[in-house]
Amino acid sequence: MVRMEHDVTSGVPAVFNRAGSSTSGHEESSNVRWTIMALCLLIGMITYLDRVNISIAARYIIAEDRLTTVQMGTVFSAFTLSYGLFQLPGGWLADRLGPRMVLTGAIIWWSGFTALTAVATTIGAKFGITALSSLLIVRFCLGAGEAAAWPCFNCVIANWIPLKERALASSIPLAGGGIGASIAPPAIAWVMLRYGWHRAFFLCASVGILFGVVWAVAVRNLPSEHPAVNDAERALMARDAVGRDTASSMRGSTPWGRIFGEPNVWLLFLSNFSCGYLIYIYLSWFYVYLTEVRRMPLMQGSLYTTAPFIAIAVMSLLGGYLGDRAIARYGLTDGRRVIAMPGMALASVALFAGARIPGIKLSVLCLAVGAGAIYLALTAHWATSIDVARQHAGTVSGFMNWGGNLGGVISPILTPWIAKRWGWLPALEFAAAVVMAGACLWFVIEPARCIDADRRLSLAAEAL
Repeated sequence: MVRMEHDVTSGVPAVFNRAGSSTSGHEESSNVRWTIMALCLLIGMITYLDRVNISIAARYIIAEDRLTTVQMGTVFSAFTLSYGLFQLPGGWLADRLGPRMVLTGAIIWWSGFTALTAVATTIGAKFGITALSSLLIVRFCLGAGEAAAWPCFNCVIANWIPLKERALASSIPLAGGGIGASIAPPAIAWVMLRYGWHRAFFLCASVGILFGVVWAVAVRNLPSEHPAVNDAERALMARDAVGRDTASSMRGSTPWGRIFGEPNVWLLFLSNFSCGYLIYIYLSWFYVYLTEVRRMPLMQGSLYTTAPFIAIAVMSLLGGYLGDRAIARYGLTDGRRVIAMPGMALASVALFAGARIPGIKLSVLCLAVGAGAIYLALTAHWATSIDVARQHAGTVSGFMNWGGNLGGVISPILTPWIAKRWGWLPALEFAAAVVMAGACLWFVIEPARCIDADRRLSLAAEAL
């Protein structure tokens, strides 16, 4: 039977080997790569904290600035629009300049605009700008900064993580997003009730700037640049040659023709579109759905809003763990598919069921499973973007995530429109159908077919 990773015997990443020993048995491996991934998890938490906070504050902003729910939906979508548009430039910069300083600059930028969200309408009024326009501008700029985060994470994974650990590594920032989004609703709601919604944004901004500084100090673009990486860890990473051994190797030309001529790239874009459509319903409207449609009290609604994001954190890591075992057992292509397709199908079914169940607790449980399942599937998406792109992982993953956020631009506007015209049940059922269509695309996505023709021959040889 064809196997992509002939040397993977257990499917368990080396980080879990007893005493952190290297496969050679002579020297204990340093685990710098996992320290960096822990930072990715924390920064992933911050990105979701800074995008979920406005959905918790939406009720206050709507009342204070006399906005409609559809107008508030456009504010949500302003973030998502720029977040999507700047994915590709952010990934390209990470490939060319390295994820260390690109992400540092991005964190400081978006943290500044997180703080400005709290005073956007006040500042805008001084210049004759409407409240809606002020919020649109600030959230657009915030999204442009956050756009660099996930392509930078993927660039780090491509540079630092060997193939047999890649699905787990891809799941770590996703889990961070789930943790951040689960912490945000009760924490932000508590701060808003006690101190006002403005101060919650200042707090989020301060945390972001702190971790931007930590990232700049602790991270290097490549293992060869980090003084704490020993020979054993370097040997573990050396087998997964992505074409980057020195800083100068990151400054080669970008093969745009090969990238956009590769069907895998477009299929990942479309599949991620379907995931993003669903994800942004949870990020934008889930709290409103619980408090206004399901009639939950505000504080109880904020607590129940954490359920999908707790599921995201747990099921992201589960997807990563199972994904690494799956490629060890089934090979690269089938190993990625058996995570992506069932995950997306489960998300669709759970959303459909959760929308129809009258009991609030069971309904929230089903909806939470749907959110977690879509992130379980996303671990395969992100790992596959590296499989396909290799040293251009930042660029390709940025384009893929652009697709996800194109879905995220549409769903915050389309969902309340469908709900207003036909009800929330058809709005959520439509989202379930979009995700199921995205799952079907994995019948033709081939992770073993990468954009580098020379590397294709190498992969074929490894598979024999």
